[in-house]
Amino acid sequence: MGKNPIGSTDLIGLSGVRKSDPRIRLNGAIDEASSSLSLAKSMLKDEADRALLTNCQIDLSNLMGFVARIGTPRMGEEDLSFFAQELAQIEQSKKDLEAIVSYPRQFIHPGFNQETGGLDLARSIVRRAEREATEILDDLNLELANARQYLNRLSSICYLLILKNLDE
Repeated sequence: MGKNPIGSTDLIGLSGVRKSDPRIRLNGAIDEASSSLSLAKSMLKDEADRALLTNCQIDLSNLMGFVARIGTPRMGEEDLSFFAQELAQIEQSKKDLEAIVSYPRQFIHPGFNQETGGLDLARSIVRRAEREATEILDDLNLELANARQYLNRLSSICYLLILKNLDE
């Protein structure tokens, strides 16, 4: 260590990137979202729900790797359709959850059990990461529609898991 000036770090294939760089900020937001899923996952009893959140964390790690390549020699043409498969998988998971839960007719206030409290925190952190991704990707002139939609669907997954765990 010590090769970078204070307040800087590395991206894939690029050294000395300021920690205020939009790519570093975006990866920080995605990392926080993944960490919040980790906490929520630790509170869930259902193994399938934990596996779903683990898969989402893997996807977020892959997204962070992509973000770390933006503007570096490691970013290639193949990245233009990035995250299509991950988006299709999370949309299927959303449909599967919607088939077993009912949407409430009023606002809910989770937190009456640890499962819904952890999931609600994760939902709000993922939504913030989505807002930050939108702003930063706009500033970088990158569409990345699949990744943007993925983050939106991930907050929906958290909400649907809240509904599933309300009575447990």
